[in-house]
Amino acid sequence: MTDLDLNAEWHIGDALTVMRTLPDASVDLVLTSPPFLALRSYLPADHPDKDAELGSEASPGGFVDALLDVIVECRRVLAPHGSLVVELGDTYSGSGGAGGDYGKNGLRDGQPTWSGSANRVGKETMKEGFSGRRGHGAGGGTGWPLAKSLTLIPETVRFALAYGINPHTGRTVEPWRIRNVIRWVRPNPPVGALGDKFRPATSEMLVACVAKDRYFDLDAVRMPSATDDSREVEGPQNYQPVGQPSRQTFRTSNQGGAPPLDWWNIPTQGFKGSHYATWPKNLLVKPIMAMCPEKVCNECGKPSTRIAETTNAIGEAVGRRSWRNDPENIGAGHTGEITRSISSAPTANRVTLGWSDCGHDDWRRGRVLDPFAGSGTTLEVATGLGRSCIGIDLDERNLLLAERRVGMFLTVI
Repeated sequence: MTDLDLNAEWHIGDALTVMRTLPDASVDLVLTSPPFLALRSYLPADHPDKDAELGSEASPGGFVDALLDVIVECRRVLAPHGSLVVELGDTYSGSGGAGGDYGKNGLRDGQPTWSGSANRVGKETMKEGFSGRRGHGAGGGTGWPLAKSLTLIPETVRFALAYGINPHTGRTVEPWRIRNVIRWVRPNPPVGALGDKFRPATSEMLVACVAKDRYFDLDAVRMPSATDDSREVEGPQNYQPVGQPSRQTFRTSNQGGAPPLDWWNIPTQGFKGSHYATWPKNLLVKPIMAMCPEKVCNECGKPSTRIAETTNAIGEAVGRRSWRNDPENIGAGHTGEITRSISSAPTANRVTLGWSDCGHDDWRRGRVLDPFAGSGTTLEVATGLGRSCIGIDLDERNLLLAERRVGMFLTVI
């Protein structure tokens, strides 16, 4: 029985608590941006769930442990072919704020910046010369680096997943495969408070998975090749992405286009609702298209994957590929063998021949999960690309924002 109805679920509550109610292997992509450490207080001080708010931990190690709790649940709910994409920014020790990453006017009316215990420890340390385990008597207090130093949260989380241990606390988890670190470059960042540092304009998106052969559709996100005119004007390796102010350099003879680089120049995007840290929608398109299949078999759990053929300049087939190169996943008459390396062949064309079919005729749409859904950007983009989705957020006020963005597809659970 095929069920390809598009749906978006919205859960109000703590991400960890809600995720524990989701079935095993029920999600194909986790795509989220959790609250960063010690940057913003999302909930009012008297909110009953204030103690569950991520980002208010007393130390970087405590924050990483709290995030690992969520990631452990992500591993359980992800299908074997699934991927995890987490955008993380960093925090300056002792700053008690964004360190210039966000402007001070980005809050809801009357909403304060974060003022938790770690910030107070940092100020007391600087005044009294307290020497904590990692404070060294000069900066952010116990477990923090020197004041004004980046805490290296993104690097620590990547280390913890790759090696299976939080270096701050010794907490262990099952290791992941780190497939990419995508640098999100903002050409229009807020100025903020700069002091003696350059203007912050980047954050990093961790891309991880468990399986060696996760679902990944590179052909879905290839970018147009440089035109002959652009080569004459700008040189043989210059390519101007549409709508982007900067240049990326890549050439390809593949008419399907060039694979995206691992840094994306995407402006921040304004949002009229009362939320100050919304993702730009363009940031989410490539992860969803490349890492969330359009449909997945309910019976065997396998995604339908692209069957593509690459031909050389005289029309000879030089490669054909499908997920796992498994003949069981490939349409009749096709083999899973690669006769030549597709990436290195001098190609003239790449054609999609069809999509794999496991034969059970029991499909569901691919499903995206955002455990920190905020205003619902992930859900809006996912439904727009034909994927079902689940959003979780602790702040009940964000439901109104999500309803405006997702509309009739949204169901409150």
